[in-house]
Amino acid sequence: MTKKTAKHLKKENSIKSLTDIKSMTRQQKKINNTPLERKIDFTWDFTNVNTKPYTHGFHTYPAMFIPHVARRLLLTYSKKGDTVCDIFCGSGTALIESRLLGRNVYGIDLNPLAIFLADVKTSEINPKLLKAEYKRLLKSIQTNKTVKVPTFNNIDFWFKDEVSKKLAHIKAGINLISNKKIKNFFLVSFSETVRKVSNSKNGEFKLVRMKKEKLDEYNPDVLSVFMKRTELSIQTMEDYYRDVDKNTFINIIYGDSSKDNGIKKESVDCIITSPPYGDSHTTVAYGQFSRLSSQWIDIFEDSNKASGVDKELLGGKSIKELEHSLNSKYLVESLQKIAKQDLPRAREVLSFYLGLNDCIKQAHIILKKNKYFCVVIGNRLVKQVRIPTDFIIAELAESIGFKCENIIVRSIPGKRMPTKNSPTNVTGALEDTMTKESIVILKKIT
Repeated sequence: MTKKTAKHLKKENSIKSLTDIKSMTRQQKKINNTPLERKIDFTWDFTNVNTKPYTHGFHTYPAMFIPHVARRLLLTYSKKGDTVCDIFCGSGTALIESRLLGRNVYGIDLNPLAIFLADVKTSEINPKLLKAEYKRLLKSIQTNKTVKVPTFNNIDFWFKDEVSKKLAHIKAGINLISNKKIKNFFLVSFSETVRKVSNSKNGEFKLVRMKKEKLDEYNPDVLSVFMKRTELSIQTMEDYYRDVDKNTFINIIYGDSSKDNGIKKESVDCIITSPPYGDSHTTVAYGQFSRLSSQWIDIFEDSNKASGVDKELLGGKSIKELEHSLNSKYLVESLQKIAKQDLPRAREVLSFYLGLNDCIKQAHIILKKNKYFCVVIGNRLVKQVRIPTDFIIAELAESIGFKCENIIVRSIPGKRMPTKNSPTNVTGALEDTMTKESIVILKKIT
């Protein structure tokens, strides 16, 4: 008998996986008798609105959902005094709106930079204190002549020497501030400055260095960028400090939303969240976006660990098989189509939904009965297969104990997402991303 080649074995494994998927499709349980439907509602588009009121504009962050969506969901599905939770809180959009509307709130995220930003953006600080400290900070930056430039991987690649020296001067001045909340406020402005004066291309979430001809002429005014960012943040903090309900509590947790994070069972009145649209490796690179800022503001004890964030996020860990027991015919059908073209990509997609299903289970545990779980999500494209994540979430949730009451479709021209991405990291190989997203309204019934 001849030995099977690696190519033949790979083909056999692929056929076996496809057979398993088809079998799952035939055995798929029916969730309910009502077919899932999407309803287009232009009133959720919020075109031509200010998407950065209050502290929302402190710092850029990938795929932020606009505060108007969070606010409307909060007003519709919760009331003043309720406890709200965002299980993928990012930089804190829903958390800010919750406190402004008099809701207590938990936020959970696995990106350390997101946790840091959310904490600062939701902490009310007297603007008078900020203005006084800002004057002292500028004076210390101008008078302090001896500073140490940090050392981390590729700092010379991402920052010009003169830029690094100027950033080091600003950071040294901030480090002299004794009040931690005020110090962190200025570190957020500093973090945004780091992004803007780096050698990375503007408007990119993934780290992409400027082309040489542009980089040769690049000479950012580091202090001016920092001052402009800081002064705008102080101005918007005045509005937040005035309007925030200071009697509300906020608890921001660095943790995995698929696991127990210490929130009591059935203690939450409403969950509002916008999960990642897929694994960070092929959609929004949260880790790459966060790396330079995290290294400069010492988010990690070892600054070089910042590059590993994406592996820890939803769908970041690979799986070896395509077998699963998730109760979603839409997922099974999507995996089947993708696996026919690229079996490893199908496994990556499955890894994401396995993690998302665990997060839905945990959300069910902490939410009170007859309360609402609102999920803002986009339907991503993989190998030219549009995956109906909104329908998949509805099916998974209904098998856990939720009822899908509505799926609303809105346009997302204001959401900071690339219109195209490079899922394979091959130059020129682009796929369209989302211009619309769905709001899935789930009610816990059991």
